[in-house]
Amino acid sequence: MRTNQKSLALSLLAASIALAFTFNAQAAPSASLAPGSQASATAPDRPAGQRGSHRPKAQVTLPTVIVTATRRRESLQNVPGGVTALTGSFLDRIHAQSFEQFAPFVPGLSFESLGPTSDLVAIRGVTTGGSQLSSGIGMYLDEVPIGASTPFGLGFQTLPINTFDLNRVEVLNGPQGTLYGANALGGAIKYVANAPNLNDFGALGDFGVSSTAHAGINDNADAMINIPLVPGKIAIRADGIQAFNSSFGNNILLNTKDQGSARTIAGRIQVLAQINPDLSVNLTAYSQNIHGNGLNVDFRNIATGQPVFGTYQQAYSLNQPADSSLRMYSAVVDWNLHWAKLTSITAYQIDHGQYLDDLSDVYNPLLAPFFGVQAYGLFVRTNTRKYTQEIRLASYQNKAFQWLVGGFYTHEATHEFVNLQDNSNANGTLFGYPPFYGVLPSIYQEVSVFADGTHYFTDRFDVTLGVRYSKNRQHYQQFANGLLVVPTNPALVTQENATSNQSVATYLINPRYHVSKNVMIYGKIASGYRPGGPNFVLALGHGAPTFQPDKLWNYELGEKATFLDDRFMLNADVYDIHWSRIQLTVNNGGINQIENGGSARIKGLEFSTAYKLTPDLTLSGAGSYTDAKLTSAVPALGLTQPGARLPLSPKYNFALAANYNFPIAYRYNGNLTVTDSYIGNRTAGYAGSLVSPVYRLPGYNTLNFDLAVFAPHGIEVDAYVNNVFDHVGQVSAATTANEYDPTAPVPVTLSMPRTIGVDVKIALGNPY
Repeated sequence: MRTNQKSLALSLLAASIALAFTFNAQAAPSASLAPGSQASATAPDRPAGQRGSHRPKAQVTLPTVIVTATRRRESLQNVPGGVTALTGSFLDRIHAQSFEQFAPFVPGLSFESLGPTSDLVAIRGVTTGGSQLSSGIGMYLDEVPIGASTPFGLGFQTLPINTFDLNRVEVLNGPQGTLYGANALGGAIKYVANAPNLNDFGALGDFGVSSTAHAGINDNADAMINIPLVPGKIAIRADGIQAFNSSFGNNILLNTKDQGSARTIAGRIQVLAQINPDLSVNLTAYSQNIHGNGLNVDFRNIATGQPVFGTYQQAYSLNQPADSSLRMYSAVVDWNLHWAKLTSITAYQIDHGQYLDDLSDVYNPLLAPFFGVQAYGLFVRTNTRKYTQEIRLASYQNKAFQWLVGGFYTHEATHEFVNLQDNSNANGTLFGYPPFYGVLPSIYQEVSVFADGTHYFTDRFDVTLGVRYSKNRQHYQQFANGLLVVPTNPALVTQENATSNQSVATYLINPRYHVSKNVMIYGKIASGYRPGGPNFVLALGHGAPTFQPDKLWNYELGEKATFLDDRFMLNADVYDIHWSRIQLTVNNGGINQIENGGSARIKGLEFSTAYKLTPDLTLSGAGSYTDAKLTSAVPALGLTQPGARLPLSPKYNFALAANYNFPIAYRYNGNLTVTDSYIGNRTAGYAGSLVSPVYRLPGYNTLNFDLAVFAPHGIEVDAYVNNVFDHVGQVSAATTANEYDPTAPVPVTLSMPRTIGVDVKIALGNPY
């Protein structure tokens, strides 16, 4: 069944590409310079404002999608770079409440699941895998960068943002160093919420229940209300979100089920004030909490990939609870100065995370000869308080010269607590002493200035040049004691201080040529970086060794085109990435440190296509090819030769979608959405490495169906089946323990089994 399904999907994909080149020769010129379209298999046929209320009007052309990837509002088809826009309509149709559920529909996007509270995200293969301690992407909630910038604030983790009441999710492929700054090595992800409606009252309730095979019952209850307090002048929009997701992990050692389940509680309040025609202020308060219960993994043999105890069966010695939360408050001011637009984004956020990780398989091979077999748990708690301020001044669009200048400042204070404990006894100590007990406060400050300018040589040809200069200062402290800190005096509390000052410049060269009104080709040379900084201290009294920023250059060629009077779209790009001074996590005596070592080259291709076959039927698809390899030996990983494949990213992935609107009966209409996604084979770890051993993750296919019925009075009922054939997809794996015990079972995160559910939406007024 799996082979036939994959062959069918590949055939449909090949047919869609063939159609694209056929229509290229036959299409009449479009009347629009930049028609809207999807950059992924999104196919939403509902205009904004009609989701969840009634059947949409049939559109003859693909819808226009406006994005802010270049810090300006413009059609996606006019952006000279790889950008995917997943609209709120599409997120509804695939019932994607968070990142892991929409990731397969974005070309070049991959991830490692770190449990229900966080993910490690990669774009275009820019990652070192599960041992990575700093993020390789930028994450934004509206205009605000969220998450910590350093390893001490668990910067590698990304909080899954609930997608209720989002206008869209934008994924920017390739380094975004000039406009988005630090950590955007591989790209950036932006969650864009629906703004308050100044004129219309609206409310929306979304209630759902579903059942997951091998797991249990899931539920969600979400609500939104929009009230114009002063019509045309002031409006408030409030969201409330509650969701429970069951899971399928069964711990046979502790006799516990539902491992990997999570409950999410979130809320958002926005107040938009149009002070006068030229000045607006948007105030936002956002809160989200996720409580996770264990991991949705089973244990597999590192050589064969077969379950050790059975599918969905695990054998951890400890329960592994996790909590993650975000509090974010922001003020966005837009001021029309008539000769330019001034934008100010002021934000304050509190990022909190804590988890207990069962590392018995890691530490027993190290410590069992001295202390016997124990149950070792690593408890980590972090709090990061982050203040950011960005100011931009942008010229208005013209056909001569456009410019944008700005500045950015952030101050991050992180308090990290780390306790490696022996959970075999009540107080968590070995012979009265902790293995490792540390309090690690740190401060990160960054100041950046950036600018870009676009010169229009002709009506068809223009070039954008951009630059950003960033300077950061860090202060790290370490208060620690324990058997792994000072074995001869484990009660001694040690204190270490370290500082670092670093500066980095990033650049952009971005020519664009409009072959015709509806065909554009572009080139892009862009760089990105990730901050360096102080390390955990091993040699006490000698200060902290620092690591340097890593940096990459991206060389890209692409095209964006629409044909058949804006009914058919084909976007494609090829890229070549050179990554140097890669930041690697190296475990020294049981303590992780970051070192710079090695270089990599990543070559790839991405494409997306959509065809409005009839006013009621849209077909779309997207896919990518990624070839990511080390180009040097990396002694820190035990690799003496170049050529090892970078972990996590599939060589091939694609997604297909079909969306069909149809009448049912008087005032009742329907919408059918079918999606199919394929994630190709990936690796965890590196082939040939004894430090980070390789585990091979096979490809897997997922087929989903959604049927929506639109009834009078703003009522919508959705019935859906996800993972129709109940395939067991291996999403990610962790081989940390296999460095010390090559035969240790590998915990492998699995895809969600078949889920059958019903959603009911009730809309009042204009909810969008």
